[in-house]
Amino acid sequence: MNRWKAFVKNSSTQPAMRDMRRVLANPRAFAGLGLAAVLVTIIQPFGLRVPGPIGLTLMYWLLMIAVTFPLGFVISAACMAVCRQRWCAAVMAACAMAIAVTISTYTLNIMFLGWDIGEVENWRLLAVTAGPVAALITVLIHIVQAPTATVADPTQSPKAPASPALLNRLPLDMRGAIHHLAAEDHYTRITTTRGSSLVLLRFSDALQEVAPTPGSQVHRSHWVSFDAIDKVERRGDGARLILSDGAFVPVSRSHMPILRAKGIV
Repeated sequence: MNRWKAFVKNSSTQPAMRDMRRVLANPRAFAGLGLAAVLVTIIQPFGLRVPGPIGLTLMYWLLMIAVTFPLGFVISAACMAVCRQRWCAAVMAACAMAIAVTISTYTLNIMFLGWDIGEVENWRLLAVTAGPVAALITVLIHIVQAPTATVADPTQSPKAPASPALLNRLPLDMRGAIHHLAAEDHYTRITTTRGSSLVLLRFSDALQEVAPTPGSQVHRSHWVSFDAIDKVERRGDGARLILSDGAFVPVSRSHMPILRAKGIV
């Protein structure tokens, strides 16, 4: 149980899980998967056609895609968590998917085709057909997703500035410059130049992952980027910040010295 919790909380698995949920929530993704099911129903790869109406074969492939598609996300995320090297993770994921797809296909064939679980010849058939295809597709996906190598510019610094680890917890379309962090119970609301997202993360842990973004905690429940501050309103011993996106952030008295040292107030 503890290992599973560690896997779920791992910074490399959370983005993969969010990407999977975002893809599955997209109607176009469902349309694409449905079209794929129709195509394989027509093509009938490996001779896998359910006896009876063509609709049964379509149902067979819909179930196959519904099982293997999210399974691929989970397996790839797990392999990336175990092995940080992309090619090592790709090989592990390919082998795991080959086994998983073989077992999944055989299970569906027991349901739809009446196969017996102990038929060695049928196991061999899937092991040399469906398994390698699943492995090949997995490797190709890892190749497509691999970062493109670029030629180093001798006029630039050899090391690019590191991006905040906190961005890895956000969906890809939300990963911009971090402007504001706000504690909301056991969650932290992360606001970037691309929008706002609520993440299951303690505020204290979020503060550890926001570096090297220049900014400071200004309240027990708020952190702001110095670049995001537009105006400052003094309020007694404290203040209120107005950010570039129009948000208002309170500044407690205990955090005023930091802003004074920066010449902000």
